[in-house]
Amino acid sequence: MMTLQLATMYCAVSGSLARLYLNRPEVHNAANWAWVKDLVTVTDYLQRQPDVQVVIVSGKGRSFCSGLDTKELAHGNLPLEWFDTWERGMTALSALNAISIASIHGYCLGGGLQLALACDLRIAAEDAVLSIPAVREGVVAALGPMRLARLIGSSQAKWLCLLGRRFSATEGQRLGIIHEVAPPEKLEEQTNALAEELLSLPFTALHHTKRQIDLAFENDIATLTEEFLQAQQECLQSPEHAELMAEYRAREAFRKK
Repeated sequence: MMTLQLATMYCAVSGSLARLYLNRPEVHNAANWAWVKDLVTVTDYLQRQPDVQVVIVSGKGRSFCSGLDTKELAHGNLPLEWFDTWERGMTALSALNAISIASIHGYCLGGGLQLALACDLRIAAEDAVLSIPAVREGVVAALGPMRLARLIGSSQAKWLCLLGRRFSATEGQRLGIIHEVAPPEKLEEQTNALAEELLSLPFTALHHTKRQIDLAFENDIATLTEEFLQAQQECLQSPEHAELMAEYRAREAFRKK
């Protein structure tokens, strides 16, 4: 196992699975200057791990992440450069080749929800509390509203972002933000099961499917078609596809006996 230990988070890589832990439990993993710099560092590290196929993001202590450190914001310690660094980290997380899973418990507020939205899949404990309340602090929630609008539509995104109200994991699932809701004591087990299911699937196909979905919001049909054909060619030539098709042929031959 390889471990990258940073001031506010650490990452453990074992084979095809990486676990990224937010590690400021005394402040519910709130994001300060060190936090955003560490996120940029750790996402760069993960992108350079060619064997990593799934990344689980979770928080140590009582919460996933309570967002930006409001105390730092109130004292003027989070200038525009901080927000630029923040978004570089979020964009890098969303652009990972690996499939990312946010495993959410406790508070998932503001930047915490933005972090979860930058992941591909989200599982939350039943008692998780979510919101994106940046307007209540007089700031913009970086690109969080845009990611939310792409996920659930502009109408629901406006309702959540303009009012900044808190909502439950069950409500988040109803809105299409949360994919699975688990009892608190089963959250880790359920997250691991999802990771194992993803790891059992052909990664070449998973990677390109993720990329196609992401590009659907950026490119026209002609460009998407070209991207698709290139992706399909790589899938058809991948060892995973060859193995699956060999298994299919073997089952077909067996049935004909």
